[in-house]
Amino acid sequence: MNNKQSIAILLATYNGEEYLSKQLDSILAQTTREWHLFIHDDGSTDNTTDILRRYAQNFSEEISLLDYPPQGGAYNNFMSLLRKVDSAYYMFSDQDDIWHPDKVEKSMEAMIRLEQINPDRPIVIHTDLRLVDKDGRITSSSFWQAAGIYPALFKTFEQRIVNVVTGCTMLFNHLSKQAALRHSPQGRPLHDEWITLCTCANKGIVLPLALQTIDYRQHNHNVLGAEASFNNKTTGYYFRHIKEIYEINKNNYIILRSAGYGSILTYCKNKIRNTILYHLKYKHTS
Repeated sequence: MNNKQSIAILLATYNGEEYLSKQLDSILAQTTREWHLFIHDDGSTDNTTDILRRYAQNFSEEISLLDYPPQGGAYNNFMSLLRKVDSAYYMFSDQDDIWHPDKVEKSMEAMIRLEQINPDRPIVIHTDLRLVDKDGRITSSSFWQAAGIYPALFKTFEQRIVNVVTGCTMLFNHLSKQAALRHSPQGRPLHDEWITLCTCANKGIVLPLALQTIDYRQHNHNVLGAEASFNNKTTGYYFRHIKEIYEINKNNYIILRSAGYGSILTYCKNKIRNTILYHLKYKHTS
């Protein structure tokens, strides 16, 4: 499906009837119109597909509802959309957030500036988010601050051993897509994580913008949500969860290796490096 002169916004849905209309309305209210919204539902059993069909009919110039079998989970659903849609640029959308009106515009401004001086490199732009509760009330003005996320820690592929890019804030170019689809990941990556890793592994650029472009809704049915801040995880926490932490790191390394990462020693060195730098430079600011 071709849309090469535009931004393809890819929305993967599943049982999202409660908040879906507000999300769609926020995309339709963007200050720039250089986009098209492609949606695939993963087998919803509520009224999600009725809502999607109504919007696709009422806004046929802006929205396409793709009809193909369920993919079985967020990663497979988002990546299937990415494979089927061909565009110059791509953005992911969750089904339950609210995009700020200038989200697309601000991200594209940064993308254009970077591409002018880096025309042949994969590029990912991502931003901070504002946290809101299920009713849209603001609970934190910065997701990065609330969760103890500092993108400046992760400047190279080797340092990027945890994912700090939130998929619903991403804008990435076609070279990033090509890098991500060139190989199949091992382990259990998130869609945003895999695209970011493959961008870095192919000498790409991952640029964080310290501005909030989304109201990131936290509720009981989130597939993924804001985790507790790293600051709140004490030494005792790590001892109590040592087996779980080992499994998480084992899976992380498997994912990284499938993107071309180095040895387990490199992983361990950067794990220690990131932890020390975090506590020395950032922990006191959270």
